[in-house]
Amino acid sequence: MKSRFFIATVIGALISAIFLAIPSLRNGTSEWAVLELPGMIAVFLAGPIHSDIVFSALAWAVNAVVYGLVALGILSIFKISN
Repeated sequence: MKSRFFIATVIGALISAIFLAIPSLRNGTSEWAVLELPGMIAVFLAGPIHSDIVFSALAWAVNAVVYGLVALGILSIFKISN
């Protein structure tokens, strides 16, 4: 279980980093922008954030957790790695 959790965490962080790196996703001009919604919702619920760095870091962290949990679920269902 520990290795599955680590792998899922890495997958979630990579997916979130890819979303952060693609500019078309960050300005909402892509149909893929819906995949960033968990992070964007968390940022808007946190209240006014005046720093772009804090905004991006919070969105990245929330997306990493959400997609890490999805990856953990997939790894657990298919029993990939021990």
